[in-house]
Amino acid sequence: MSLDAIEPFCSLAMREVDCSPDRVAISVPLAGNRNDKGTLFGGSMYSAMVLAGWRLSNLSADQLGRSGDVYVKDSSIEFLRPIRSDMQAVATLGSPPAETRAGNLGFEVVIEAVDEDGVTCGRATASYRLLKEK
Repeated sequence: MSLDAIEPFCSLAMREVDCSPDRVAISVPLAGNRNDKGTLFGGSMYSAMVLAGWRLSNLSADQLGRSGDVYVKDSSIEFLRPIRSDMQAVATLGSPPAETRAGNLGFEVVIEAVDEDGVTCGRATASYRLLKEK
């Protein structure tokens, strides 16, 4: 599935800047994503992070020859410092994909929110599942 089919990706003016089964990076412009303090809205940062992990999980599944729908199962995020510039959400696999007890393929993803100076401003971990086809 294309990121362009996901409405927040388009409406928040996100852009995919790196795309491989090992690493996905999505950029988010500060313009149009500011909060009341003039910094990047945390919801925009979180959305980009979840989408980067989702995209990475899909690419990893494709590389393994698996198909189906990928869903986020759960996530945890740390907001470390305000972002005063454009940012990138950079997702990598925290461990190799593995079968779950339910027979789905599980992906454990680590995502960092990095400002334009390369400073990590947020960290997240998320679990995604490629559900078995029925």
